[in-house]
Amino acid sequence: MLNICNFFNRKFKYLILSFLFCTFSYSSELNTFVEQTKLYENPYWSKLLHYRNGESEIDSDNFFISKNGKYDLKEELFETINSLEKGTNSVLCRFPLRVKWLKENIPNLNITQYSCEELDKFISLVDGKFVTMVFPTAHINSPASMYGHTFIRISSNEETPLISNAVNYAAATTDTNGLIFAYKGLFGEYEGRYSILPYYEKIKEYNNLEQRDIWEYDLDLTQDEIDKLVLHTYELKDSYSDYFFFKENCSYNVLWLLEVARPSLDLVSQFDFKTVPLDSIKILQKYNLIKNTNFRYSSMRKMKFILNEKIENKEYVKGFIKEDNELNDSLSTEDKISYLDLKISYLQYQRANNEYDKDEYLKKYLQLLKERSSYKQASTYDIKTPFNPIDSHDSARVSFFYNNNDSFEFSAKPVYNDMYDISDGYLQGAYIDFFDINIKKEKDENARLDRFTLLKIKSLAPQDLIFKPISWGIDVGYEHFKQRSDYLKVKPEVGVTFGENKDFVYLMAGSNLYYKNSEQLYSIGSTIGFITNRFDNLKLGINYSYDKYNKDLKNNQFEAFSTYKLDRNLALNIKYTNDDLYEKEDNLKVGISYYF
Repeated sequence: MLNICNFFNRKFKYLILSFLFCTFSYSSELNTFVEQTKLYENPYWSKLLHYRNGESEIDSDNFFISKNGKYDLKEELFETINSLEKGTNSVLCRFPLRVKWLKENIPNLNITQYSCEELDKFISLVDGKFVTMVFPTAHINSPASMYGHTFIRISSNEETPLISNAVNYAAATTDTNGLIFAYKGLFGEYEGRYSILPYYEKIKEYNNLEQRDIWEYDLDLTQDEIDKLVLHTYELKDSYSDYFFFKENCSYNVLWLLEVARPSLDLVSQFDFKTVPLDSIKILQKYNLIKNTNFRYSSMRKMKFILNEKIENKEYVKGFIKEDNELNDSLSTEDKISYLDLKISYLQYQRANNEYDKDEYLKKYLQLLKERSSYKQASTYDIKTPFNPIDSHDSARVSFFYNNNDSFEFSAKPVYNDMYDISDGYLQGAYIDFFDINIKKEKDENARLDRFTLLKIKSLAPQDLIFKPISWGIDVGYEHFKQRSDYLKVKPEVGVTFGENKDFVYLMAGSNLYYKNSEQLYSIGSTIGFITNRFDNLKLGINYSYDKYNKDLKNNQFEAFSTYKLDRNLALNIKYTNDDLYEKEDNLKVGISYYF
């Protein structure tokens, strides 16, 4: 009996030693293979970790297996492999695309298997077959949204896009003040997180609540590339990155998903200083990724179309919409139908803005539907698709001007679109600039800094019979004021705008505040202006302003300008100004602007 026990003990020890030897041998061979192939230096491994400039741009610890994984690609690779072998850290379920890539690149990789029910459920739920880049356009009265936004839609059926899934990246914040959001976003004070939610929820948010048009760009991706995008989306769902409004924003981080889906793409490296949503879509054109474009108009555009294009007799519109008056019998049948269609849409708009609780809304909504059903004619909305944003000028601009007093000006700005730029593809009346610099060279003098704009926003939102948005503006920076002296400048203004997309008139009241150590200037004044985009490739504008300053100074200034588009990214500018602050001066300058 003792001999039998000794025999089995020897066999057991032999098996243990053999197992340890084989394990050591396998690990040694694996390490040698990884070192020889330098797999950790593979560009795709860098993409999987969102690695740029010596570190990952993901900032949450849960995205890494190694404690030093954010900064060390090699250590993260070995820790990932080690966890797969031991079945620890839930790597098999947390990082399915990493595992897939490692299996493809390491022969006979030893993986401890276990079930991943959450991952399986996610893949089944998403069922990705088609991918679309979605671009909600700018929101005119929100500085945080004046650049627009991008996110990805993953669909299983092209015929039913509303029940597909949206992959979104955004700052996690409860701040509602756009200026606070812009400030914190500039300095990375928010966590940016990926989220996955039904596409119809995003439609509700942008089309109905924020009243933003939506452009959808279907992408030409293979099924294997779509599968990679879906798996990587799952890997990122619980992670975050520091959100930077100007660069590492929604559009920048969405581009990471496309790079991981198709390794040959080089997208994020194109955005070292700024990432404008519109620019992030245009770069997809260069790679021939866009195969189809669709425009989804907002409920606001629909309401304005009914009001301006469908209704002939507008006499009773305000009373019917705002005061719940009965339909006037003198209206034509067509106008009665349009009145009802408008009120139904307006009621939905009010509900989206929480002006009615659910029960009251449903009561009014059903009453309107019942009244509308008494007219058998179906409503048609021939809403014209606007200029495609991807065909607009690029967001950065440099300009060179010659003035009639033999002076020269050079200006440069990284973004975006101001009053003097052609507005095709941009939101009419929404102008925003950061870091606009203007250098001037007077005759027989050295060049000097004439103006530096830290932030300039002008929101000219037209009013009509129903909607009464307030127009406003803010201008903060440095200015060599009226050729006399250097000041820090702050200019707030508020007012009203009337008109439509092609032509509008604005009336603004505001104050100019100029400050330096030895002197302060401040004024109360007003501005009236007119802008037309009616002509192809040509923009015209005039404005007159009056300011009464302290120190018994008064200023009348008249300006007229025209901008003619020579090419998509090239424009000719002419500006005339008449100013009388210190003495009457006429100035005419002609320049060329290049966008890139």
